[in-house]
Amino acid sequence: MHRPSASPSAEPSSRQTSEANDKTILIADSQYLTTTALSSLLVEKGYTVQTAASRHELIGELKSGDVSLLVTDYILFDYRSINDLREIAASQPEIPVLVLCNSINPMQIRELNLAGIRNIALKTDERTELLHAVATALKKKKAYTGSVLDILLHQDGPAQEANLLTSSEIEIVRLISSGLSTKEIAAKKHISFHTVMTHRKNIFRKLGVSSSQEMMLLAIKAGLIDNIEYHI
Repeated sequence: MHRPSASPSAEPSSRQTSEANDKTILIADSQYLTTTALSSLLVEKGYTVQTAASRHELIGELKSGDVSLLVTDYILFDYRSINDLREIAASQPEIPVLVLCNSINPMQIRELNLAGIRNIALKTDERTELLHAVATALKKKKAYTGSVLDILLHQDGPAQEANLLTSSEIEIVRLISSGLSTKEIAAKKHISFHTVMTHRKNIFRKLGVSSSQEMMLLAIKAGLIDNIEYHI
């Protein structure tokens, strides 16, 4: 854990200082350069910055009670699945979450929305856009940077079809792709065999496919799963 404070050389304007006053931002990211650069940028603007290198550290910092915003890369950080991030957001509803990642697809944006997270930016976004996203998220308003909006506006084909799936159905697709049988999926998720079959039926209907192989191919094209996850 690292807590940099504002350096003497940083001279934010009075307006920026006012906006950042008493605002503590927690960065949870496994990429050193991202954490270092973002910390420097935020400290320059008058924010107090904390960092977490693991899920355990993250939870501890959130419980401290002085975090105003969580900035995290849910894809690369120490999360077992999006459910971890969903649980963290639900346990600390007063702390907005800004997801900052290298890349994202419409399906992942939908997953985040279903988890109650509507603040998303890319690490390739410009400095001004990142700062605007931080300021907007701190006000508990939706913060999508221009690059994220472009992804949503230009989605079509498989990505658009996959966007019809619920978070539970997405998880079923991924479990199937990992090679698990219907019985094994039911045991893993602690649900009935019949419930898994119902999910499969709904997934096939929504995606317009008639076999698991077709479902997997469409899921790969939509960015829902990676080729390496697909077991024939």
